[in-house]
Amino acid sequence: MSAYYDLYQTPNPSSENRDDVRLHARILPRGTISADKFRELVAKATGFSPAILDGTLQAVTDELHSWLSEGWTVEVGELGYFSVSLKCDRPVTDKKEIRSPSVHFQNVNLRLGSKFRSRFDTMELERKASPYVSRSSMSEEERKEKLLRHLDKYGCITRTDYESVTGLVKHRAMTDLNRYLEEGVIRKYGSGKTVVYLKP
Repeated sequence: MSAYYDLYQTPNPSSENRDDVRLHARILPRGTISADKFRELVAKATGFSPAILDGTLQAVTDELHSWLSEGWTVEVGELGYFSVSLKCDRPVTDKKEIRSPSVHFQNVNLRLGSKFRSRFDTMELERKASPYVSRSSMSEEERKEKLLRHLDKYGCITRTDYESVTGLVKHRAMTDLNRYLEEGVIRKYGSGKTVVYLKP
């Protein structure tokens, strides 16, 4: 099964041109697999009972915490190397300005092992537009002009048509259309999935 990704704009801070943007890829998560579900999946794959898996995982977690707390880097199977990062209460430029009570735990870092990382070399990827990110760079006035031109040409427009015309995602498109209804720019005909928008 493929993993979905989408491309997002990254402004170039070193460029004076505001339109000079680069694209970077980001995974679109399918969801979150809970701890209980993951345990169930591993139990089915290995034949180990959930109780044994729970006990083993708890033992690994406890040992990992114990050694990390003493400043060790811990390798856990093919997964990789765990280590601890720290933070200071405030920015300092001189070592004499900071004391131990002002240094605290920040995070646990994972550096993937080469074997585990190489498993992803054959990962299948498929591009899919994110349902949460608007791709429209149009101003509100430009979107309204697009809407009116579409109505002049076709007589009516649906919410999905408006999304295609403007590049907005669903909730942003609905916000626009509801505002145009309140302003009297358009009127609504039909109900539910058969709603279309017309000129007044």
